[in-house]
Amino acid sequence: MTRILFTTMPITGHVRPALPVARALVHAGHEVVWYSGPMFETPITRTGARFVRSSVEFDSIDENGDVLQSMGDTEPGLSGFKQILKDLFIDPIPAYAAEIGPLIDATDPDVVVADHSFLAAPMLARLRGVPAVMFAISPLHVSSVDTAPFGTGLMPSATPLGRVRNRALQWVMSSLVFRDTQRALERATDAVGFPRPEGFFMDWGLQLADRYLTANIPEFEYPRSDLPAAVEFVGPMLPDGVDDWTPPEWWSDLERARARGRPVVLVTQGTVGSDPANLILPAISALADEDVLVVVTSHPLDPDDLLSTGRRPANLRIERFVPFTELLPLTDLMITNGGYGGVQTALAFGVPLLVAGRSEDKMEVNARVAWSGAGLSLGTGSPNPRRIRGGALKVLGDPRYRSRATELRTAYARYSGAERAAEIIAATARTGDAPTARPAR
Repeated sequence: MTRILFTTMPITGHVRPALPVARALVHAGHEVVWYSGPMFETPITRTGARFVRSSVEFDSIDENGDVLQSMGDTEPGLSGFKQILKDLFIDPIPAYAAEIGPLIDATDPDVVVADHSFLAAPMLARLRGVPAVMFAISPLHVSSVDTAPFGTGLMPSATPLGRVRNRALQWVMSSLVFRDTQRALERATDAVGFPRPEGFFMDWGLQLADRYLTANIPEFEYPRSDLPAAVEFVGPMLPDGVDDWTPPEWWSDLERARARGRPVVLVTQGTVGSDPANLILPAISALADEDVLVVVTSHPLDPDDLLSTGRRPANLRIERFVPFTELLPLTDLMITNGGYGGVQTALAFGVPLLVAGRSEDKMEVNARVAWSGAGLSLGTGSPNPRRIRGGALKVLGDPRYRSRATELRTAYARYSGAERAAEIIAATARTGDAPTARPAR
């Protein structure tokens, strides 16, 4: 029996994709121990894993594992992205290391698994000669001669001129824009007693991990001629169905809309950057007079706090939560700020997208939506109703978006996601040949 230690940030979007992976490993007879925040004890233990509670606390993460709006919505683009990197992912590294080191010693795992932002665990694993696997639940941020640096939101270019652009921007990002972020991570690494990895910090995960899994498919990621061999596309780690969910009273409206050819539009903002004034409320206004059925998921808000019953257009249905696995097969368009998991799930069901988001990694997600041809990006995090209406009608009215989304659905179906990730984790544990920490040259 293989002993596997999972470590994840206590954030919904980081824990949820790994749940089916842990479940698959437990089902295969492996022992899984999972270190994360206390708000995730119930879903983690339901996988069959043994839960270990992290005592590291965050003012910017609520009791449900959602990043508070004060963190996710303050500054769009690179400024907000840098703030989140420092406050959530870099500064806590020494505190995490103080707990994970003794945990590795106590559990003696055959492999350590971490989400791509949780660097403390692979650092401690490598110091002890334990193999490590990292999984990315965001677009790949691996530096490449063929792509602009992560965070710019620019399309890839492998032409001679494009590669000059890429190199120049890479220097600007690593030497100027993210210089303070790099220094903060280097200080955190020194505090752990780990030799600093080489190069730009966004590439450190590849140096720390024996295998680097991206929850994506090549058709929805920029091509790179220099992609490291450790990277493997496993497909999205889609959410499981919800056994105890009861459809709302209006659910039959979806079937009636489909029967008469009336488009169903899903509007959602996920768990980060969830201020409804940025997208949900403008989208409701934009589509109020259109012959479409609009379904809004309001989490983390209660539907009445989002919009009182008396103020709702006749074509609007609001629920705090609806399983995407149930709703997307009945959906013609998804309007979202670009959360990676939601976008991937929509495309796995062949649903085209209208995206509008600039915070966290959303500019990169949304650029890939436009690049793939499966949707339209509005290029802003706070579009007005007129732009939303125009974009929605364009995606609904142009069959090329639906056709491309259907092609991607076929591509996604070729990947098993959680099952393949579990296979790789188990195989990495069996090799048992993880090198110890390498000092930077």
